[in-house]
Amino acid sequence: MVLSILLVVAGCATTSEGSGGNVWLGRGAVPTQDESEMLRAAEAEVVRVVEQIGATVRDIDSVGAHLTLTFWLERGALTWTGYEARERVGHRGGPVGAADIRDALREVLAGYGLERTGQVVLSLRREERQWSVDYSFHRQAERPPEARTLPVQWADDTGPDEVPSGLARLLAGIGVPNGGEAWLEADAVLEDGRVVGWELHHFQVTRSGAGGSPQAPASRVGREVVRLTRSFQDGIGPRTVRFGIRLTHSRGEGDGWVESARVVGFAPPTGLEPEVAAEYRAMHEDIVRRWREGVAEGFTWLAQRGVQELALWYVGAVAIKGAGFLAVRGGGIVRKALRQGKEAASGWLRTMLSRVPQSEGRAFERLWTKVQLEGERALTTSERGELRALMARIEKLASMPLELGEKHGLRKAARISYKRARPDLAPAMDAFSDRYPVHHRRPLEYAHLFPEEDINASSRLAVVQDFIHERVSRLWTKFRTAQRTATRDEVEAATRIIDSHFESWYHRVEVPRGEQVFIERAEQAALEALKSRFPKVN
Repeated sequence: MVLSILLVVAGCATTSEGSGGNVWLGRGAVPTQDESEMLRAAEAEVVRVVEQIGATVRDIDSVGAHLTLTFWLERGALTWTGYEARERVGHRGGPVGAADIRDALREVLAGYGLERTGQVVLSLRREERQWSVDYSFHRQAERPPEARTLPVQWADDTGPDEVPSGLARLLAGIGVPNGGEAWLEADAVLEDGRVVGWELHHFQVTRSGAGGSPQAPASRVGREVVRLTRSFQDGIGPRTVRFGIRLTHSRGEGDGWVESARVVGFAPPTGLEPEVAAEYRAMHEDIVRRWREGVAEGFTWLAQRGVQELALWYVGAVAIKGAGFLAVRGGGIVRKALRQGKEAASGWLRTMLSRVPQSEGRAFERLWTKVQLEGERALTTSERGELRALMARIEKLASMPLELGEKHGLRKAARISYKRARPDLAPAMDAFSDRYPVHHRRPLEYAHLFPEEDINASSRLAVVQDFIHERVSRLWTKFRTAQRTATRDEVEAATRIIDSHFESWYHRVEVPRGEQVFIERAEQAALEALKSRFPKVN
């Protein structure tokens, strides 16, 4: 006989207003989903979590068993953060209707909607023929770093509870003495939705029993770990989930169950400034969401945008995951370049990829996308070698003088990016392109002396009228002739001198001819300053 589920409405344990912790939503980095899409995704989240809970309680029949399930809720996204089980030693109860508990859980979780942010705690208690469900909501709970901020329309493809080889080997190496008990702590190493490894953290025999041959845990223990792992895989980022497992051995048979599961180690992004890392994480979550909802569609979306739109994502990939691919002789340029601020790092990467053939640029995107979405282990031996060679080429290319064709491409890109940064000047620049050239305050021929800097950074560009640009160019020609093997410090000194005399005419598209006398004086003063600093200047 199947009885209806008991739904105990406890309300919110904490009702004060709050943000639910330190929440960073990646403003400006993640495309906004429309409300109907968000609602559909939030509904899919509820369905998936309800199915996961149903799978978790399916084989628990001990009357009096008490489960505490903890989630983080944000904009409809439900991320598992904790699991506890107590009193799983009672007598067996009767069958429970699966549909009943699903309906009760769905009613609780669907009621939160998109607006609430905080911790959801579900308390489930096994009775003779039913589960009772209690719940609470905590707005002021600390936000876990692995929590998602975007709901995913991703059906829970549970499949069979097949124990992976890594977990199977770990459990096979554990022995519980006859009549004894033991405590096992096993770690699942996760990255986004992938399990990348299993590790033994701790094992202790807590009761020796009668002795005799030790017994490995029953296969159902492994299956229970697998079901719970699947639930924790919905988080974001590299982290470790620790399972506390109670093991017993009686009458020649091993038994056991999971008593706890929680995230014990979250590895925050390293190699990036905190603000950049936060925006990278928000962008990465959105891309992972698209990939989870449809692998083919997700890759198509990435291919359509590439490095030009998603430079920060690739910057994060190389900075965070690229240690093994940056171990090249004389390395360090790529690392240093990508540890600058968001705009500087993204701009540098765009500029460097514009210097390699299109085929190599596409290979860069393809391989780093695979590393981010499928893991480094997914790379074949040839792909690993290809990526390492590509990163070595970029490292070397950064220190090489620009070729004529590269300069032409960079000047064109500089004009486009400058107009994007200064839309107020764009109409005049479009109408009179020859009259308003974009000046590289540090000439392109010296870019290789500053390999970790983006030569096309907006801070190093200025539009000037053509007759002023001619005078600035004359000064650089004199410097170039005098200092044929100029050093980095010498180029910086010349840049400061010329800028100090001409910067009042930078970023101006209307300079009256009446200022000609002042421009001539500026040129002469700059020339005298260059002569003072570099005696060979004529």
